[in-house]
Parts: sequence; C-alpha cells; structure tokens
Amino acid sequence: MANVKIFQRHLFANYKSDLSLPPTYNYLYGNPIQPIIPVDTTTNGVFIIGAYPSAKFASIGSERDVQVNDLSCPFSTEKYFDGSRVRIVNSGFELEEAYLKPLGLEREQCWITNIVRVFLFKDGHVKKYRRLGCDWPERETRSEFENYAHRGMYWLEEEVSLANPKVIITLGAEVAGILQNVKSPKKRNELLGGEMKEIEFDSNIYPIIHFAHPGIVMRKASERNPWPRLHREEHIPEAKIALKELI
Repeated sequence: MANVKIFQRHLFANYKSDLSLPPTYNYLYGNPIQPIIPVDTTTNGVFIIGAYPSAKFASIGSERDVQVNDLSCPFSTEKYFDGSRVRIVNSGFELEEAYLKPLGLEREQCWITNIVRVFLFKDGHVKKYRRLGCDWPERETRSEFENYAHRGMYWLEEEVSLANPKVIITLGAEVAGILQNVKSPKKRNELLGGEMKEIEFDSNIYPIIHFAHPGIVMRKASERNPWPRLHREEHIPEAKIALKELI
C-alpha cells in the first residue's frame, strides 16, 4: 500500500510535465486541469484501462455541457449539480452497467485507470470556451490522444507492475490498438470481444480482454451499431467463462 501511495503522489506531481500540453491548460474559470489519479487500486485483481477522463460539466448562460472541473477519480460515480440539474457521471455509470455488473465484479475487486490521465478538449469544447470569452486552452488536445498515450506509457507499465493483476480489461478500440500496436481502425475493432488474449508489460505476460467502449454498448442497437447485441449475446458470456478461471 505504501508503494501505491508513492506512485499516486509521483503521478500527480509529474505526469503533466511529460506531455506537450498547451501553455495555459486550465478550465474556464482558471481551475487547473490535473492528472486524474486512480483511487480504486486493488492489487492482484482486475486491472481496467480506459482512454482518458471525462470532466464535470456546467450550464453557463446559453452554453450547455461546458467543462469546468476535474472528476475525483477515473470512472467516477459521483453526482453533482451543474447549475441547472443534478448529473451523474456517465463514464462511471456506463462502466458499472455495461461491464462490472454483467461480469459479476465489484469496484473493490478492481484497479481502475486511464491510459491518458488528463481531460482532453475536443474542438467543440474549445469553441464553447471562445463563445464564453475564454482564450484558453490555446488548442484542442483530443487529436493528440495517441501521442499522449505513448509518451506516458512508462507510467502505465509501472502501474501494472504495482497492481500485479490477474487479468487486464481495456475499454475501447483506441486503447486496444495502442497496447497491441495495431493502427488500422478495422483491425482495432477486430481486437474487441470477450476473447482472452495476452500482453507483455515489463517482461511479464498478463491475460487481457479488449472490450468495446462502454458508451457504445450502452447505446441502442442498430445495423450501424452492432456492439450492443454482440456485447450482450457474445462478448460478456465469453468473458465470464474466461474470468471464472482467473478470479
């Protein structure tokens, strides 16, 4: 546990300096964007890796869904008032409903983290800031996600070593592709499912399952979005069988 606390403090103090973020990387009112540190840190359990953290939103004037502050942890389940209504953090709700509950897992069995540890602004987010008279951040950062992921990979390697998981679960095609060194979007999607694969971190081999992003499987199924059906009928049943042998 002492080593985990040392890692958390070191990550919080030093992670941002590893990334080439815009000079002024703050939220609307000047709140600094900080690394979101894992607080669900169960060792010898299930290690869950998302893409990057969400943020707290607010309604400001005519602008809705404006990012104003960090969440408390990766895939937080907190509730908060956004100036208009009480909100639930979607990422935490989706993780629990799409994966933890169907797989029979509790957060207490998991180490939950992201491959990129800071909130990333999309172009639309920056435009909202400009309409509100804010001239920072200087650019969007979402398009640099993969660069940030590779630059901070040694943090993830240290984290996996500390967690010593029985199995790793990734969320989304981007994360799966980065970890398996697959670049084609089609090939990345082919990685997703309930099948157990293997991955190497720091000369150690770990079982790994690459799932689709929780937000996609929580949407309505359609011809253009087969993931909810595949999730329910194939991926979760297959993964439950594989996990039964490990946890």
